[in-house]
Amino acid sequence: MEFRDKPERYSRTADTIFSHSVLASLKFAVVGAGALGNEVVKALGLLGAGSVLIIDPDEVELSNLSRSVFFRPGDCERPKAEVLAHSLADIFPNTRWRFHHAEIADVGAGELADLDLLFSCTDNELARVETAWLSLRLDIPVSDGGLGGPDYWRGRVSFFRGRESACFCCKLSPAARRWALRDAHSTGQSCWSEVVTSALPSTPTMAAIIGSLQVDFGLRCWTELQSVATRKSDSLTLEISLDREAELSRFTTPLCVECPLHRPADFLSAPLPHADATARELLDALKMECVEFDWPVCVAARCLRCQATWRPMKRLGWLRRRGTCPDCGARAIREDENLSGLSRSSSWADTPLVKLGLPQYHHYMVH
Repeated sequence: MEFRDKPERYSRTADTIFSHSVLASLKFAVVGAGALGNEVVKALGLLGAGSVLIIDPDEVELSNLSRSVFFRPGDCERPKAEVLAHSLADIFPNTRWRFHHAEIADVGAGELADLDLLFSCTDNELARVETAWLSLRLDIPVSDGGLGGPDYWRGRVSFFRGRESACFCCKLSPAARRWALRDAHSTGQSCWSEVVTSALPSTPTMAAIIGSLQVDFGLRCWTELQSVATRKSDSLTLEISLDREAELSRFTTPLCVECPLHRPADFLSAPLPHADATARELLDALKMECVEFDWPVCVAARCLRCQATWRPMKRLGWLRRRGTCPDCGARAIREDENLSGLSRSSSWADTPLVKLGLPQYHHYMVH
């Protein structure tokens, strides 16, 4: 028997700033299905969101069970995004739940272009930078949340308005910005280097507080954005600290003219003419000369332990964070050939772009 929500479920939100009639028509994406992402999707379900796309590349682990309300022991080793979408579909059947078991950079821009708001719930700077880049390319606002401080008793929520606004990368110092982009965009790194991450877990209490604040603050800022004729270039940030002196502060971040993500849009953005199109076919269809990739792709690699060679066909960011030798499992990988784009004269011009590991439903940058 199919269960459908009764209309009374949302009757008390009819006259609020987050009216059900508005929320039921909106499309959201939640990047990150950990403790914070669990709280964000719960709030969106309770509010009656129309559509939510959940994006996460990881599987459920035993350690997630004490921090994520929708995961169960039987879910271990299953994709987080899939588990979360299926669990939420039973609880909130009036919301359309979709998922991608992938990193945000591997989800085609064509699948994100019609979103109203992105929620960034990831725990690393590189994923936030990748989210920021897609946000600017597609002009989609982002509500970004994070936990930090001693024992994760501090949280921050930022709202980035879109293409003309400051982004997450603008908040970083020049040194931190270079470090965040190094593993994703630098084609000069000759061998793989392991990324060191903090072992500190977020607490369920702070995840619940920050996740709820992230949805509330994000929707309020989004509503304000719809009512003004021009967009401000500053991002808005709320920071909450629950240590000995509970504090809530609000500040803005100006757009940084040195941020590489805010380069002039001197390219045409276009989808593939068909699913297996090559760079040459795309360029011929548009009468252009070059297709540029959002992130470089490794097409030839060598294991420094066993000397095996193979074609990863993966983004550098993915390879440097997750790649292993297919023969011996080692993580010491040398990148022998990387591609940041293709012209008609390239030896790869007649290879289908999806065979290079690029998203099928993507909007490619062409010159």
